[in-house]
Amino acid sequence: MAGILFFRKGNRPIANRILSLTMIIVSLHLAYLMVLDTNLDNIAPFLLWIPFSFLTALGPLIYFYTKALVNTSFSRSEMTYAYFIPVTVEIIFQAINVVYGIRNDQLFYNTPFYFYAAPILYIWTACSILYYLHISLGIIKNHEIWALKNFSNLKEITLAWLQKLIVYYRLLWMIWVPFMILFLLFFKFQLQYIGIVLVLYLLLLAITYLTFWIGLEGLGHASSIVLKRIVGTRENKNFGNLSQSQILAYIDGIERLMERDKVYLDENLNLKEFSAFLKLDPNLVSYILNAHLKSNFHDFVNRYRIEEVKSRLGKPAYGNITLLGIALDSGFNSKTTFNRVFKKITGMTPSEFQKKRKIDL
Repeated sequence: MAGILFFRKGNRPIANRILSLTMIIVSLHLAYLMVLDTNLDNIAPFLLWIPFSFLTALGPLIYFYTKALVNTSFSRSEMTYAYFIPVTVEIIFQAINVVYGIRNDQLFYNTPFYFYAAPILYIWTACSILYYLHISLGIIKNHEIWALKNFSNLKEITLAWLQKLIVYYRLLWMIWVPFMILFLLFFKFQLQYIGIVLVLYLLLLAITYLTFWIGLEGLGHASSIVLKRIVGTRENKNFGNLSQSQILAYIDGIERLMERDKVYLDENLNLKEFSAFLKLDPNLVSYILNAHLKSNFHDFVNRYRIEEVKSRLGKPAYGNITLLGIALDSGFNSKTTFNRVFKKITGMTPSEFQKKRKIDL
């Protein structure tokens, strides 16, 4: 799977390769655990002479993956050494431990140094991963706010799928690390505490599953359209000095364009194209929508689409067309988006609305 991601051609090669490396690191850690739990290290101690568990690299890699998805100009030069200080510390710790074990003719996990330092390493790992997951969620949050301001449909743009997975991922790490430290300090690797061992393995299985789930989702979204940021994030301060008559004129122009030309029927309508119809600065249009119509671009356009759907449902000409067909003709690009937006705006699902409408009739 990592190989497919690494060599896959597309418009996001750096993001795919970062995700590929994340998968490889998780696989290496699983191999490391397999060596320990099958006692292969007793038969062939050299298997653990070279460190190959680098969990602290996961946080920076997920962070870089998120940045590469959001920023189309992301390059490898942004992956500076400072971000990999946590994994460098982990590698140094493992190297010292391995050398100490070889010199004392011991497997490294039987050394006193490992027994006392391992919990600190796990805490270090957890703090690193949780920190990078936190700032990754911040990047996604800002991206989603930007997307709502600029696009009427978010299917190829939203990173809600990654946000959800990172939230789950963070929760699992917050649970797994305390259990692991408890196992190391108080149960001293004794496998007869089968309940604790099973909990640890179930949590590790969930973490592994989520990592591969992110990989699968990344593979599924690899062909998504990457859209460059079409408007600047800085608004003109002079917009606040507009007169009331100017504001009303802009609002009137915006509403007439929607009602007369029905530009919302274009499923790919974005703020830049919408502003071009009005021959206005996109930042000005965004300001009018947010400050005076109390709406972002996404919600503003989709309210018209919902009203179009409701209007068509009441016309005999559309009696033989399914609800989804009407939604797609009204500017929505997927059933999921339509259902979500319909519920958000009307407070009920499309099917509930239809039932209520039949009862009212």
